[in-house]
Amino acid sequence: MNNMKLKTSSPEPLQNSQKVKARRKFIKLSLSLFASSLIPSFYSKAISNLENSNSWSIGERIELREGQTITCTSLFPKRIYCVLIYNTSKNDRNVFLDINWSNQQAPKKMTIPGSENKQGDASIILVSGNDTSTISLSITTGNGGKIECQLVSTAIHKPSLTLPIRRIIANGKKYIIEKYQHYIGRINRGWYHLTLENRISQSVILQIQHHQIIIYILNPTQAALFNITSVGSITKNKDYLIQRSDFEGQPQRIEVLIQGNEETIIWIGASSKQALDNTTLALQALSITKVLSKEKPNPVKGKTLVCYSNKNKVYTVPWTEQ
Repeated sequence: MNNMKLKTSSPEPLQNSQKVKARRKFIKLSLSLFASSLIPSFYSKAISNLENSNSWSIGERIELREGQTITCTSLFPKRIYCVLIYNTSKNDRNVFLDINWSNQQAPKKMTIPGSENKQGDASIILVSGNDTSTISLSITTGNGGKIECQLVSTAIHKPSLTLPIRRIIANGKKYIIEKYQHYIGRINRGWYHLTLENRISQSVILQIQHHQIIIYILNPTQAALFNITSVGSITKNKDYLIQRSDFEGQPQRIEVLIQGNEETIIWIGASSKQALDNTTLALQALSITKVLSKEKPNPVKGKTLVCYSNKNKVYTVPWTEQ
């Protein structure tokens, strides 16, 4: 017994070909994991990685779920911002949102209505960069399903490359308003005519300028449902205006004269895809000031952007150079 020796088994050495295969497999797995970590989350239709809040700051759509918070810390002074929110929860479930924009004031509550098959209009939050540089949205535990939210402003100078943007030509061409699409027009000095039409259903289009937002409602119902909340110093009929169509025929139409001075304007739909499929936008220049006038643009002091509606209302807002 004392002379007995236990024979221990040891792994057989790998052959050279086996070593090469194992090394290749390890390298391939490592590279795939590394590459997947480099793919930016904003390539998806809605972002679920809330740590990358920079994507929200450059106009990308963010998916926010129960128990999550998203924050933007780069709001610029002298600019107005709009947050578009679509409820994407199942089973027509309302979402209860907390809007935090100040350390001195408590967060504001907002209910985002549910809708059948995710076909509801957008809810809107308005905030000014004069009041805060930061805005946070939160869905606390037990208060809802999920939403898609998007920050829209003329202050977003370098939007994401994946943001759907269409430049408008001011020649009277009709553009069908698509959900999430940004329609951008450069309003030079002179007069422009804006026409919005919808053949069937109620639809909402936002006109976003530097300091003001105009909300157009086509085919409004008797009690046009539109969910909007403002924070800070934002005031109705000053910082934002709501204009309903008073045209009784079909298609329903809103016509507006715009007198501009080198300003960028964004138009974006705030309704369901079904409603916006019937909505068109056309912008037409009524003068060619750059050809008829040899004078150079004057400094911007005291200039205003003026919008005249078909009800002869006059809206004026301060204008500053970009």
